Amino acid sequence: MTQHDPAPTVTYLLDRDELLRIRNLKLLTSGRDYVFFALQIDYPGKLTPAIDVVAFCDRWELDEGDLYKALGELRKKGIVVSISSQLNLQLS
Repeated sequence: MTQHDPAPTVTYLLDRDELLRIRNLKLLTSGRDYVFFALQIDYPGKLTPAIDVVAFCDRWELDEGDLYKALGELRKKGIVVSISSQLNLQLS
């Protein structure tokens, strides 16, 4: 009886360049999704990241208004728990 080798482990890394490519291909359904993934890339595992809004928007090619709109939508979904005046987020 022959044994089959298990399938090789394949990984897919989502980094800044790949997320920008996905966004440019218009494969994301909303700015909310884009900001969610950008936060995950820049602040992996952090529950309360302090964000420099201008730098974050420059890095991710966002308007500040679009960032705040997306954060509001993430808050409605329960992913962002609170947004303070200095943009210290609490993520769930």
